[in-house]
Amino acid sequence: MTIRKILLNNAPYHCSELDRGLQFGDGHFTTMRIVNGTPLFIERHLERLSNANQRLFINHSSFDSLAERIKVACSGVEKGVCKVILTRGNGGRGYRFSDDCIANEYIQVSDAPPAVGTVHMGVATLRLAQQPELAGLKTLNRLEQVLLTRECSASRYDDLLVCDSSGHIVEAIQGNVFWFKEGQWFTPDLSAAGINGIIRQLIIDEKLLAPLNIGCYPLNELAGAEKIIVTNSVRGAVAVTQFNDKVVANDELPSVLEQLI
Repeated sequence: MTIRKILLNNAPYHCSELDRGLQFGDGHFTTMRIVNGTPLFIERHLERLSNANQRLFINHSSFDSLAERIKVACSGVEKGVCKVILTRGNGGRGYRFSDDCIANEYIQVSDAPPAVGTVHMGVATLRLAQQPELAGLKTLNRLEQVLLTRECSASRYDDLLVCDSSGHIVEAIQGNVFWFKEGQWFTPDLSAAGINGIIRQLIIDEKLLAPLNIGCYPLNELAGAEKIIVTNSVRGAVAVTQFNDKVVANDELPSVLEQLI
C-alpha cells in the first residue's frame, strides 16, 4: 500500500509509514524507578518486555542490548523514572502486520514524581474489560486507565479501586492492590484483566507477604480489611488510610515492604 499524504496538525508529515503503536496501540511498555543512576529491578523489567514481545509476536531484533541502552539513559540521574516503549514498528493502514516488521524502541527518562505517603481510595464506576489473551500485559491500549483517571480527578479520592465486568476486584488505577484480613493477605487473580506489576510479582516470588491468597474476590471482600496496600514500580508500596470514606484500621506498611519505598 502506498500512502499518498499524511497531515499532522494540518501540516504535511513526511513519513512513508506510521508507527503501529500510534495507529493501533500495537505495543507495550514498562516504567522503572531510577535511584542514583540505577534503574531498579531492571532484570524484572526486561523479563516483562521479553515476555510481552513473545506474546504479542513483536520482532525486537536489538533486545539483547536493550539493558545497556537503558543504563546509559539513566546514568547520572539521581532520582527519576525511565519508561521503555516497544511498538511493533511502522506499518500500513490495516490491522494485519507483516512478520518483517521491526520493533521501534523508545526510552524516556523523566523526573521522579512527588513522594506519596498514604492514599484515600474510592471505588471506580468504570469496569475493566476481560481479555485473557492480554491480561497481565502492560500494553499501549490504556484508554480504560485514561478514563478512570478522569473519573478519579472528578472525585474526592487519590485513587480508585477498579473491578472487572464480572464485579471482581482487579487493581487500583495506580497499581496492584493487596489487603490483610483475619490473619491473611489477599490479592486479585489477574488471568482475565489487569496488569501484573513488577512489584506485585516480586512480592509473590519472594513471599514478602505470607500467607498470601490469590483469587477472584468480589468488592465486599474488602469489608473489614485491616490493611490495604497499593504497589507499583515508581512508588513501591503505599498504604491506604481510607477506603470508601471509612478509615482503615492499620495504615502502617509491613516492615518487609519498607525496602520498596
